[in-house]
Amino acid sequence: MPVLIKNEWTLKKLIQNTYHHLPNRFVYKLRDYVKAISIEEVREYDVRVNQKRTYYRITSRSWPQYWPYYTKKDLRGRGRGYQRTYLHKYESIIQLDKLSINVPFKGRVGSDKRWRFGKSDRVKKLPNGRVQEGLNQKLGINGDFFFRCSWVWKQQKILFGRNWADGPPKKVNPKFITFAPKHYLAVIEYLMNKGILKDT
Repeated sequence: MPVLIKNEWTLKKLIQNTYHHLPNRFVYKLRDYVKAISIEEVREYDVRVNQKRTYYRITSRSWPQYWPYYTKKDLRGRGRGYQRTYLHKYESIIQLDKLSINVPFKGRVGSDKRWRFGKSDRVKKLPNGRVQEGLNQKLGINGDFFFRCSWVWKQQKILFGRNWADGPPKKVNPKFITFAPKHYLAVIEYLMNKGILKDT
């Protein structure tokens, strides 16, 4: 008999809490293009309880599709919209014991690595007008999740993997709201539309 994930958070509750406190996340998720979905059924021995367990690990990558929202004036003083020219590729992991939004879960957005501070984090502009990502983006670390969610999700026992955040996000998430970043919402919506995640 599998040892189920035990916490009070389901994907449905996470979605509802996000909509109640940070509804703009649903607007921002429209920028994401979800691709490369993989669903893995994992069987392992949980040494903490000395029992076998089975769970589903869903991994996805998403690319932001920004509409022009920066304004830059040309030589005649006319406003011109332009987009970022670099792509972000973040993994979104959802660990479930059943493919349903009504069972407890664990998850994360971005790689399970420590944020690198300093010059390595800067984004450099190249001669051709494109930009070169900073080291943290290259490592697949999602800054929004790392700084605003990682510590909070750890406290709620829903974080998949390690928490590298040193403490609570007092400035960027002062109320310690448990919410889903836009990347996570986009993946959940995609999986539900495909009938992979059920509302049962």
